[in-house]
Amino acid sequence: MTGGADMNRKTKKGFTLIELIIVMAIFSILLLGAMMITQPVTRMYRNTTLSEKTYAYANNIQTYVQGRLEYAEDMEVATSDNLDLDSNGKFEETDLAIWAENFRKAHWDQTVGYNGKDVVPLKGSIHIMRLLNNADGTIPQGQITDRVYEFKSDQTIPTSDKPTQELMLNDAFFTSKDSAYNFSYALGSTTLVPVATPSGASDSKGEIYRALANDKDNKSADIGVLKLALTIVLDKKTGGSIDVNAGSYSYRAFADPVAIQIATLPLTNISHRSNHTTNAKGLPRPYKDPATNDIFVQAEGAGSLGSSGIAYDDLLATKTIDFNNDIYFIYAYTDEIRNS
Repeated sequence: MTGGADMNRKTKKGFTLIELIIVMAIFSILLLGAMMITQPVTRMYRNTTLSEKTYAYANNIQTYVQGRLEYAEDMEVATSDNLDLDSNGKFEETDLAIWAENFRKAHWDQTVGYNGKDVVPLKGSIHIMRLLNNADGTIPQGQITDRVYEFKSDQTIPTSDKPTQELMLNDAFFTSKDSAYNFSYALGSTTLVPVATPSGASDSKGEIYRALANDKDNKSADIGVLKLALTIVLDKKTGGSIDVNAGSYSYRAFADPVAIQIATLPLTNISHRSNHTTNAKGLPRPYKDPATNDIFVQAEGAGSLGSSGIAYDDLLATKTIDFNNDIYFIYAYTDEIRNS
């Protein structure tokens, strides 16, 4: 009986230390392999998410600018370096009032409507949209603002007129956790090209630098009433760019990651009147001659008293890219023109 019990007895045996070490080593190798497999996928997902956010930001800006300008009745494009209209050596807010008055005079001076009882001067709104390439006080780089000058066709807009500068882009573009971008604007359509690492740039991480082709080559933007475009540049908020001295001019080199989006700006109403030529004429309106009080229709786009003016003009815009300049659009809508 005793012998049978000994034969049925089971011997209990655990893992030895060596076996445990071997198992842990195998698990470590498997875990390392899994991490090596998933890291590219994680990086791809992160880069895809970043690209989607970048596209979303730029697309929202493009949609906003397009929506504001597409149905403008008359428009001019300018850059801040050409807006010292009182020639006092500096560009300031009074210059914008002068610009608004020049715009009013070119298109609506002495124009009239009928209110059902009398012939009365027209009144309306003139918008000045500003695209900031540089921060202005508390307004961040990349923000878009709108000023509205109310006018009457028989009254001068005073230089003291200083309408509120309304911010058009949501604060989330600049303050949310994932808004780690600078926004910069350039007239025309261009591409990104690789450039040599700029002198003084930190290349300890092997950054690749790119620049806008038109900026690097100091090439003028090819814009006009039928091909107006805006290049939107997105680069990292800190350490994302450096200005490169190219001799007679400079260009801006951006460290990767940098992205651009081209916003084409169709001017539907203006280009329709241009008959597919570069000569876009203003919309003629009833005009009251201040000397004789006679009423007739404005001359089409003649550019003198009693004319409708030119509907599109970019003579005040520097065509070569300079990110020290802000970009301005002055425009008006027909549905905001009304009888007094």
